[in-house]
Amino acid sequence: MPLTPEDIALRFREEFENEVIGVRVRSREQGIYRTVPQSVIWLSISRVVFHRAVSLLKDMGHIHIACPMASKEHDDGIELIYPFTVLTGEGKFMELPVIISVFLPEDDLRIRSVSDILPGILYMERETMEMLGVIIEDIPDSRRLFTPENMQPGVFPMRREPDA
Repeated sequence: MPLTPEDIALRFREEFENEVIGVRVRSREQGIYRTVPQSVIWLSISRVVFHRAVSLLKDMGHIHIACPMASKEHDDGIELIYPFTVLTGEGKFMELPVIISVFLPEDDLRIRSVSDILPGILYMERETMEMLGVIIEDIPDSRRLFTPENMQPGVFPMRREPDA
């Protein structure tokens, strides 16, 4: 039986209850010459259940990272946006984009690594540490990717200036 966005939303709500902050499903036609229906599910969840949520998603079907992780800086913290796809067995491409966002307050920019679940996410987690100043807990390799080791402490190239 194919996995639907509604199935995923229901499972997340049952498993994590109030730790699911929001769920949004968007469906539209994709393509220019031959359109294909495509749904996307957005899940906003608490950081407390993030690691378990990625594990649950993996239990629902084969998942992978769809594209680089995004972020949105707010006045009081950073929202990390993780773009996954899960193999659903439905539709022409049989994959469903599942976007999971997690808000981290400015005074506690920490989140647990999910590289033990999806090893390929390690480089994105390292980049997030280096460019945004987020502390990725339990990361197996915290080396820098782009900036020099002697870079001034507290400078994060992808963060806006404090007065901006």
